[in-house]
Amino acid sequence: MTKEKILQAAINQYSLYSYHGATMRKIAQEVGIKPASIYFFYKNKESLFLDAFQKLLKDHLNQMKEILEDVHDEPILSIFEALLKGTVDYHKKHEAETNVYISLVTSPPKEIHQTLLEHIQTFDKWMTHSLLELIRRDKPEIDEAHSQKLIKQFSVILDGVFWEIKLYNDQELKQQIDEALYIMRVLMGGNEK
Repeated sequence: MTKEKILQAAINQYSLYSYHGATMRKIAQEVGIKPASIYFFYKNKESLFLDAFQKLLKDHLNQMKEILEDVHDEPILSIFEALLKGTVDYHKKHEAETNVYISLVTSPPKEIHQTLLEHIQTFDKWMTHSLLELIRRDKPEIDEAHSQKLIKQFSVILDGVFWEIKLYNDQELKQQIDEALYIMRVLMGGNEK
């Protein structure tokens, strides 16, 4: 329990003060323990933040898996919509984690660069494998190469919507999601109206 609290406090402190400003003292104060107690779980600040970042990335992937599992039997365009809206909802509800995630992607600390790259590759493989099966289920006329291209295009759109979460208000973000879904419908050979 304390370890989980330390990890969450590390994420919160990183969100507020970045890596160098998030001190072990501030983290311990947020948890309500002495700074020395953190060293029972972590040998240094770097190992604490590496673990916190890995938790954050794992939680993000697990959330996407849950969204997909909930809508797995829906039509593919409804699945794309659920993933887009689920991404927005998750990141709006987890502001500190989103701030950290943005920071990690835009300027990853040297210690986390490889972990972040591996996470993105794992995420992309999972997304490709999962959506390929579902596109082929709903649109058997689309061959595998075209399906993989659609998934890459969706990933680019999903990334774009993610970056807009911190910029737009809820109404503007809803409009962006509607436009993203329109693009996916057109890309899949749907009605352009």
